[in-house]
Amino acid sequence: MLRLNILSLIGLLLLSIPAPVLSSMGQDAVEIMFSQEIVAIDSSGVRYEPVIIDPATMPGMTSQDFDLARGRSLRIVTNLPAARQTGLQQVARIVQRSYDFIEKRTGGTLDKGVLLYILEFETLPLSYRFEATYSTAAPWQEVRVVLLDQGESLVGPSGSADLAELLFDTLPHELTHDVLADISPLLHDIDGEASHYTRWFIEGICELLAKEFAQHEAPATLSRLLAMRNVDEVLGNPSVCNAIFSWAQQNDNGMALESDLYGASMLLMMAWTETVDLPHLLARLNQCSTPQCGLDLELLMEATTGSSRSEMVERARQIGAILLHSNYLVTRMAVDKQKG
Repeated sequence: MLRLNILSLIGLLLLSIPAPVLSSMGQDAVEIMFSQEIVAIDSSGVRYEPVIIDPATMPGMTSQDFDLARGRSLRIVTNLPAARQTGLQQVARIVQRSYDFIEKRTGGTLDKGVLLYILEFETLPLSYRFEATYSTAAPWQEVRVVLLDQGESLVGPSGSADLAELLFDTLPHELTHDVLADISPLLHDIDGEASHYTRWFIEGICELLAKEFAQHEAPATLSRLLAMRNVDEVLGNPSVCNAIFSWAQQNDNGMALESDLYGASMLLMMAWTETVDLPHLLARLNQCSTPQCGLDLELLMEATTGSSRSEMVERARQIGAILLHSNYLVTRMAVDKQKG
């Protein structure tokens, strides 16, 4: 049996999809549905029927709010017994540090909080679909869910690997998206519309800052996260090199290529920000008087680095070749700290 967490494999691309639907309050009141699906496939390739998880119908649910400063909060909704909820404060502190890290590294601001579901199961479902709705007026920057085995620790050396990935990788990635969405000249792909081909830039920054946060907070997890992105050989793959600058939201890429493009984009942004400080780069984009598409970003990369597109891809490939076996990221972060 093969169990695929597609969210982990391709960076929240397919199945963590907020979809707006009209609420029962009328045509002017809109709710957002957050859904996440994990697919399990048996040896013959047949998918297991997913278990529907609706937190509104689960027994023993409680919620706690934790202050994230500046009017923001983390709300954790959970079925953990009271004796095990003491670890939630530590989760909240990690989320607070994620906010601080992303704001400092981007120069942007995050105005809303996080709604996090932590759900414990005696037997984890092989295949499931989680669904929850919340109002568009709710103060949430992000809505996320993680499932735990009964009695599984929350954080620490023996803590849940899924919760660790969410806290140290997924959440900072998504918070970076939230900051980049506020840079109005930077064009983003929208489902159903023509691509602007900015995805390599946007996902590259999100992946870069997520991996930096993981290095800062949980370096023991970083090698696994980088290996998932195939960083040591991804830019030696002609298919990746041919696709990266034309990477669109809607495409026919297989799962492996899609995941590789996240890793390749991250390496390219590592190469670019060796020369240009990231907050300065984002501030420069924010000051642009015209919308910026993928080609504009390519030209900006060449102008600010003095290197051609192919030279930047080669530098990114060199970084990928050493990233898993060197202190490259540690050294980079130390330099960035001195600059800051």
